Amino acid sequence: MHKIIFLYLLFIFQSLSYSSTFYFENIPIQDAGRVKPIDTYAEKTLLSIYERRALKDPKISASDWLIESIVNSDEAYSKNIFKIKSKDIANALDLDWRDPHYYSYTEISNGINNNIDYFIKLYLLPDDQKTVVEKQLSNLFSNIGLFKSITNSFTCLDKSLTIYHPEIVKQLGINSGDKISYVFYFFNKKTIDSIITTVSSGSKLYQKTLQDSLLKITNHFDNLKQNKFKSDPFYRNYNLKIIPTSDVWVSPWELLDNDVNIINNDQKKLLMLLEEYLEHYKNNDIDNMRLSASSYLQIISNIDEVNINNIKRETRYNQSDSFYYSIVMYIMAFLVLGISWIVNSKYLLKLAFFLIIIGFGYHGYGLLNRMIIMQRPPVTTLYESILFVGFVGVLFSIIFERFRKDGIGILLASVAGASLHFVGFGYENDGETLGVLVAVLNSNFWLATHVTTISIGYGATAVASIMGHVYYLVRLANTSSRAYLRDLTKNMLILNLIALFFMLFGTILGGIWADQSWGRFWGWDPKENAALLIVMWQILIIHLRITGLIKPLEFAFGMIISNIFLAFGWFGVNLLGVGLHSYGFTDSIATNLALFILFELWFAVGIYFLIKDTDASR
Repeated sequence: MHKIIFLYLLFIFQSLSYSSTFYFENIPIQDAGRVKPIDTYAEKTLLSIYERRALKDPKISASDWLIESIVNSDEAYSKNIFKIKSKDIANALDLDWRDPHYYSYTEISNGINNNIDYFIKLYLLPDDQKTVVEKQLSNLFSNIGLFKSITNSFTCLDKSLTIYHPEIVKQLGINSGDKISYVFYFFNKKTIDSIITTVSSGSKLYQKTLQDSLLKITNHFDNLKQNKFKSDPFYRNYNLKIIPTSDVWVSPWELLDNDVNIINNDQKKLLMLLEEYLEHYKNNDIDNMRLSASSYLQIISNIDEVNINNIKRETRYNQSDSFYYSIVMYIMAFLVLGISWIVNSKYLLKLAFFLIIIGFGYHGYGLLNRMIIMQRPPVTTLYESILFVGFVGVLFSIIFERFRKDGIGILLASVAGASLHFVGFGYENDGETLGVLVAVLNSNFWLATHVTTISIGYGATAVASIMGHVYYLVRLANTSSRAYLRDLTKNMLILNLIALFFMLFGTILGGIWADQSWGRFWGWDPKENAALLIVMWQILIIHLRITGLIKPLEFAFGMIISNIFLAFGWFGVNLLGVGLHSYGFTDSIATNLALFILFELWFAVGIYFLIKDTDASR
């Protein structure tokens, strides 16, 4: 019970440590096919240009960076946040190659403007016709335009013109010296246009002054509206789509491009509240910032498809860094376990197990949040499936440790959890990890049955394979008794049987799903063949072991080889680019996959013969 209480307090402490931009981070935005918090959009944008989800020096969250870039754009243009990956890119932009390789918007935009025709042509060129350097230049050009567009997105809300003329002040109902924004001008344009016709008293000088003041107002905001298109024709300041309409969500400027009569009262209130928020932000008026943001969210919450609680949950999930905490715990558990074996300490062994439990809790907490946010099992992308398979692997290892109580389960859990976390983090940098499903996967029933079952099978197979590695190392060290090695062999067999059950059952469920979706149970698709190959290999080595045709060492060899079949079935078939299952993952894993397979072959074959030679010499 005390462990559960400790974990609960740990999660509470973590939730209290979230940074906040005083509710701005929770403002919903429509992007990439779904409504999400602006915090997610900010992280995705910053990751694209800075390759991190927060500014490092000084440390600033993505939401803070976004609002600061909007409010203080001139300062934002001078910050070194654009990462240039090679000297060739710097040379193409006439920039000095320096370390660290971060440059400001002003530096890069100057280089782009010097050869703008080339960059526009390059941007329009299909990706398959670009070299690596050209792709990087094109992405940089895209990011520069995106950043400029974001900084201009709220210029319509900026109170940029001071009003002094007494007649205009009177007609608009403001105080002398007050500043007004384009939004205010837009909704009061009829009043402004009618002032000159309704005012007939006063001297000619008074009338002339009034006309000049009105002309100044009109020219100022007309120029402001025209300037929003000058930065880049590809990014018309329409990126921050935070205002809902009957069809789609739009940006503030996009809404104001409509006729004033089309804009409803709720949309007008949203614009006014955003304007208030920006003004309070400039004045560092935190209480009123919270009030404006809360009122904004209250209006948004009246829209049926927007779940504000889910929006806030996603923000908390972004800021919780659950998976980073879990990998830290897995690595610490591995280190403490190693020390416990060296000094033969049962207390350190218990500590290592406790660290695994904490890491497992963080791991599950992150996956649970993803399930609630997206209303689907966490197995729909490569990033998610890696983390879920790692979670399953740690779960089986914890159960395994509860029976053995000798640290082997802790070793399996730490290796499976940490290694799959590292692999998953590599795909986190591809962009937002909470994406909209491709059509073929859009079925919660089959995601919860076939995909989840096959993923559990992957996790069990991975743990069984790691157990084969462990058997190799224990056998090579020759520090255990024959009884201990027999126990390991039995454990390997049980793990492989569990893996076989889930792989076989998951493959059958996949056939039923295929029959419902594509009208056939089996079509010899590469993904189907790969799953069948894993099942057949597991059946083969289990059969050979049970019948005594292979010894424990050869059985461990077969389990290590099953890791190769797993990697190919999980990742490799996506490289083929054929079949009905070639969707959604990635094609950038060929080198890593080849290196992994070569390592496993070297380990399986090399260590096998090394053990044979060692046994022969004893």
